[in-house]
Amino acid sequence: MLLARCHVERVVQECAKGTIKFAIWGSGEELHGAAEALAFAEVVNPEAFGICAHYRSAGLLAMWSRLRGYPDFHLDHMRQQLCKSTDPWTGGRLMTAHFNDLRFNTLPVQSALGMQFGKAVGYAQGLRRKGHDDGLVVAVVGDGTTAESDMHEGMTGASILRLPVLLTVTDNNVAISVRPEDGRGIRSFEHYAAAFGFAYFECDGNDFLGCYETARAAAEYCKEQQAPALMWVKNLSRLNNHSSAADFTFEFDSYDPLIDFGEALVQAGVLAPHEVLRRNAVTEGKDYFRRHDWGTLAKAADDYVVETMAICATEPEPSYESVLTDIRAPFPAVEEAPPENRPTAISINGAIRSALQAILKANPMSWVYGQDVGKKGGVMVATKGLYERFPDQVRDAPINEPLILGTAFGFALHKGATAIPEIQFSDYSLNTLHWLVLLGNQRWQSAGTVDVNVILRLPVEPLHGGSVYHSMCMEGFYASIPGITIVAPTTSRDMYGLLRSAAEYPGPVLVFESKGLYRMTLGDAFPGEPTDPKEIAALKRSIGFGGHIPDLPDDFRVPLGKAALRRPGKDITVVTWGRCTLFCNEAVQKLAAEGVDVELLDLRTIVPYDSEAVLASVRKTGRLLVVHEDRVFASLGREIQGAVQEAMAGENVITRVLGQDPSPGIPSPIEIEEQIVVSPEKVHAAVLEVMSIRRAKPAADAAAPARPARGSADVFARPQILWTPSRNSVT
Repeated sequence: MLLARCHVERVVQECAKGTIKFAIWGSGEELHGAAEALAFAEVVNPEAFGICAHYRSAGLLAMWSRLRGYPDFHLDHMRQQLCKSTDPWTGGRLMTAHFNDLRFNTLPVQSALGMQFGKAVGYAQGLRRKGHDDGLVVAVVGDGTTAESDMHEGMTGASILRLPVLLTVTDNNVAISVRPEDGRGIRSFEHYAAAFGFAYFECDGNDFLGCYETARAAAEYCKEQQAPALMWVKNLSRLNNHSSAADFTFEFDSYDPLIDFGEALVQAGVLAPHEVLRRNAVTEGKDYFRRHDWGTLAKAADDYVVETMAICATEPEPSYESVLTDIRAPFPAVEEAPPENRPTAISINGAIRSALQAILKANPMSWVYGQDVGKKGGVMVATKGLYERFPDQVRDAPINEPLILGTAFGFALHKGATAIPEIQFSDYSLNTLHWLVLLGNQRWQSAGTVDVNVILRLPVEPLHGGSVYHSMCMEGFYASIPGITIVAPTTSRDMYGLLRSAAEYPGPVLVFESKGLYRMTLGDAFPGEPTDPKEIAALKRSIGFGGHIPDLPDDFRVPLGKAALRRPGKDITVVTWGRCTLFCNEAVQKLAAEGVDVELLDLRTIVPYDSEAVLASVRKTGRLLVVHEDRVFASLGREIQGAVQEAMAGENVITRVLGQDPSPGIPSPIEIEEQIVVSPEKVHAAVLEVMSIRRAKPAADAAAPARPARGSADVFARPQILWTPSRNSVT
């Protein structure tokens, strides 16, 4: 407890000097944290345990880590506080209190409050999937966090799945500055727990033995019953404001449990009077160290903390180059099978079923979770038949998208696990943005030490009167999230092969599935498909109407990050993905008959897209049309267009982006929807428009000097960009 206190107060001093710009802490919570760690150590199986901590949980984690044989928690915490590259949790990339050490049961802490509860539920599901019948996951939240929607999501998930999660509410009656009357809607934690079927425990956070006994009883309940519980740790003292962003001087008028606990240890004969920390007679000033008499234990603790600061002072900070690493793990090395040169009989949703079946069979630590994915087989019939084959690995989820993705994140924290959540319509994934950002950043913010293999399946794009919230395209929203890989398969081979590759890649992958393609048989055949017409017709019927899961080659893969050349050409490059590939292909065939030789690239992976293939093609043709279903404003198409213009500055490439017409949304009448979305006719017209622009030639003759440097007079004509106003630009 004294180590945790001295760590904070030395950091407070540095904040007052201005040598540390920001810190967050939990002074006053050392006692209950140490008591709970001791209780957990006597109850849990460390191989089936996890702590999803709060930023004020240093006391709990320091005690727990020491009990696990990790004595340098405070040294590593100081390394993180001082942003040193030696910080083993984040490489000095994150601010303090982002604890992360899976070796010692500490799951990665995030900045956004409340998300630790969803992670805890998913991690507990992973323990159960591993076969542990004695697992326990502790999730710690502050009293202010109980107003977050994450609280309800976590309670819902732990209740429905009936998981051994102990939710600990650490209550000091204030959230930064907001008191319970303004910040807490839960009037009774006991009744709230009962409503979800949680067992309920409470203790006074300043009562060491009470905290120990209550935490032990709560942990034993969760472990033995494999069921959730809520523990309310009340009456906590807050002895410094939560962070250095406020007046962080020590609250000398507030109750300090360490003083009374030291005296209790003296009275019990455990310690001698000269060993404990005591408040002295000094009443003036804000210096914590002047206003206390240091016993030998406190002196030893403070000496150690000062030593950690001295050690860290000599250690390097992250370099600029280092923080540009660990964005995403390397993609699996994949050899793509040669084409069969005949059409497939496998529909897109048949390919999905087959891929998921193979993943679930190959990896017992894989989990399909989403709304209606079980008994119904998904509203797009893309998971039909999986529940019957894998009842322990396929589960229907409540209508709660953040819970679906949050539990997937926690599940995937288990080494070798693959979580495959589905959100029924991509439009409803917008309330998971916190999780998507965390997924994308997890590898980077842990300095490459933590990966999460989450494959999020999202039905996208307009179809048949879906209107707003059933017709949105997500590229413009999600393509900018660092670390996320996004695939948008067009053919059955690509859908199957990319899913199989995604399951062998350690990081997060979003799969954009075009709703209009699910029941279509698209692209080249798989090796081994039947060639007899009757067998082909029977296979199509069984997949389309019988929910049959085809057995596709187990070794078939499609590489992530690699575009497919659908048609070579020399006049213009058309780059596309998803359903638009069909529209482009139809237009390209018509254009070929009219004498326009189009090179058609299907990106397949749109983040990170195959920029080398795009640039190689445009350097050959000099013209680029990007076609996608999304709005044009702030779109991935604009990004590709801009990247090409920058890479080919002065080469006078003619470019355009084609997307939806600038309507604020897709209206429900199908006839109007068809006028707004991309069509073969619009692609045809856009290609002709780009072709109609004459590429400017250099003004100087061949003997002219080389291209001038940026900023000097440009001897080339200005590159031309053809722009269509987006829906966001239309009043």
